[in-house]
Amino acid sequence: MHPVLLKFWDFTFYSYGLMVALGFFFGAIYLSISAKKIKPPIISQDDIFNIIFGVLISAIVGARLLFVIAEFPDMFSRPLEIFKVWEGGLVYYGGFIGSIIFAFAYLKIKKLNIYKVLDLFAPAVALGHFFGRIGCLLAGCCYGKPTNQPWGIVFEDPQSLAVLGVHLHPTQIYEAGVNLILFVILYFYNKKAHKPGMAIAIYLIFYPICRFIIEFFRGDFRGGYSFGLSVSQIISIIVFIIGITIFYRASKCKK
Repeated sequence: MHPVLLKFWDFTFYSYGLMVALGFFFGAIYLSISAKKIKPPIISQDDIFNIIFGVLISAIVGARLLFVIAEFPDMFSRPLEIFKVWEGGLVYYGGFIGSIIFAFAYLKIKKLNIYKVLDLFAPAVALGHFFGRIGCLLAGCCYGKPTNQPWGIVFEDPQSLAVLGVHLHPTQIYEAGVNLILFVILYFYNKKAHKPGMAIAIYLIFYPICRFIIEFFRGDFRGGYSFGLSVSQIISIIVFIIGITIFYRASKCKK
């Protein structure tokens, strides 16, 4: 599509980086507004923005690290490329795992209710991921396999990371749509009284199911395969099991 939005002298403005930034921005706005509506408060505004900042760093590091591992050894033959995250090449699950590790550590240290705070963050994660996948579409990364379906898309920009001139499954749009639907569902679910942990459990159950299916339509290099499954599909299974476990435990708890 349009990997580069603007070039000014030596400065290049990448669409992928812009969409990731917008995802964090709108996620932060959503969290700030939503947290103020919860009575009694479960988390302060300072803690929200501390977590967002920590998640931003840990997500980028984790997402890039998993991408580098998946691209091994090719990525290590071009070491300077490892740091060019603004050009694309972030694996969502790597960022998600990095974010969860940081968030759990922060919430434990601050002695905040982990399930309640994660429920608050669940819609924001889906919203931020929606913008991230639009960034993938613009950059051409995470592209799909060739298709004859009428909704196939063609990448023509020579700077795109996708295969050019071929009708491909719009896997970026598939996943962006899934995340937008999850955001809407979780947004309205959080407006109702529910047991702590149920909202994040819903996300951890339904996102990996959709991701597992979409992976079959991906055409980009998926790293190593085990049992015919990609790394992301294996992680999806693990995340799904965690989601089911949280759902079961949350359902047994009192509100």
